[in-house]
Amino acid sequence: MGIFKKRKKSNKIEFSEYNNKEKGGKNRSSLLTSFDRMEYSIVTENSKETLLKICDTILSGKAVLANFDKLDPEDANEMLPFISGVVYATRGEIYRLDERLFLFGRKEEFEDGSLYQYVEDTK
Repeated sequence: MGIFKKRKKSNKIEFSEYNNKEKGGKNRSSLLTSFDRMEYSIVTENSKETLLKICDTILSGKAVLANFDKLDPEDANEMLPFISGVVYATRGEIYRLDERLFLFGRKEEFEDGSLYQYVEDTK
């Protein structure tokens, strides 16, 4: 008996890089709209880790819908200028959808129009 056990065959389907591409070599993940790729964040603490996570998500090419309801207004006011600076540096846009609900995104995320449609639908 060896160290490694023999694996049972599973019915699990694995997608290769080939399967994730359609004709012409385009990635299927590019078919998702910016709204589909958007991340929702409930901000509960004013920490460097939370702040950088939101900013890294924006810089990675995803819009962020951030809810600051569970945070003191003073703490939210400390975080918003930094996040706004990241959005400004990427020529992005910020929308205030509610008193403590903000949509942050780079310019590229707004190009397909799905985020603009979301903003209009929330009014």
